[in-house]
Amino acid sequence: MVHTDKCPNCGSMNIGEGTWTGYAALMPKGKKLSNGAPVEVSVCRDCGHVFCFRTTKPEKF
Repeated sequence: MVHTDKCPNCGSMNIGEGTWTGYAALMPKGKKLSNGAPVEVSVCRDCGHVFCFRTTKPEKF
C-alpha cells in the first residue's frame, strides 16, 4: 500500500494521523500466541474519511 497525503474520497490535503485505542491490535492469522500489532490510520480532517491503515510492526506477520 502506498502512503498518501491526499484524501481518496474528497481530494483534500488536510490529513491527520490516528491510532486505534483499547485492544484493537491487528492479529496475524494462524498465530494464536501473538500479541498483535498496533494500527495507525490516516484521517481526512475535512470529510472524515478514514484510510491508509498500516501496522507499526509489520515484522509480526
